[in-house]
Amino acid sequence: MCGRYVSVRSDGDIVAEFDAVDATDAEDVEPDWNVAPTKPVRAIVNRPLRDADGNPAKAPTRQLRVLSWGLVPSWAKDRTIGGRMFNARVESVADKPAFRTAYAKRRCLVPADGWYEWQTVDGPDEPIKQPLFMTPEDGHLIAFAGLYEFWRGAGPTLTTCTIITTPSAGALAEVHDRMPLVLPRSGWARWLDPEVADPHDLLQPWDEAAGEHLELRPVSRAVNKVDNNGPALIERAEPVPEAQTLF
Repeated sequence: MCGRYVSVRSDGDIVAEFDAVDATDAEDVEPDWNVAPTKPVRAIVNRPLRDADGNPAKAPTRQLRVLSWGLVPSWAKDRTIGGRMFNARVESVADKPAFRTAYAKRRCLVPADGWYEWQTVDGPDEPIKQPLFMTPEDGHLIAFAGLYEFWRGAGPTLTTCTIITTPSAGALAEVHDRMPLVLPRSGWARWLDPEVADPHDLLQPWDEAAGEHLELRPVSRAVNKVDNNGPALIERAEPVPEAQTLF
């Protein structure tokens, strides 16, 4: 699953990478080395821009927006459900009531520098969860497949999102059985296209041979605490020493 990730690039870098316009409306999201559910996150959506009077343009435009991580369906009674809806499984995303409308009409890309996962290893005394940072070896941005939704409560409209997960493969499967669905650049346009109701061809398992060539970097257990932040979290750390056996 994807419950923590890193997003530290500037808005300008993201806009340039995704050929988008900045529609964050001065909502400032600081670089975050420990992004967690319910936090504000940046995402690329493809929808019509609105003029000063609120009238939508005829054609959609790729936009950088600030959303809340944890999807709140439009029919939800309150926003607290979003705390449990930060991931959507690829196997059911097209059919599950909480996600199927967004999957058909409101797909987004979530830019990231990488994500964390925890691998259970044998420690000196008992099993320990070793955090790993999964990131492209050459440092380029990656794009998680996501969905977004609007929820209208008593106050301003809330825009939320979720990240789709898929079964892990290759070396990643040795760390955790799930991983975020990372879309190749060749799939970005189709995923964002509002005219495509079911881009099931992009819901594919990870193919490391054609993928991003990730580094699986052991990092400090300081990342376990969501309040911890800063670039030190992604620095390589010595992995937890495994238990020694006599034979």
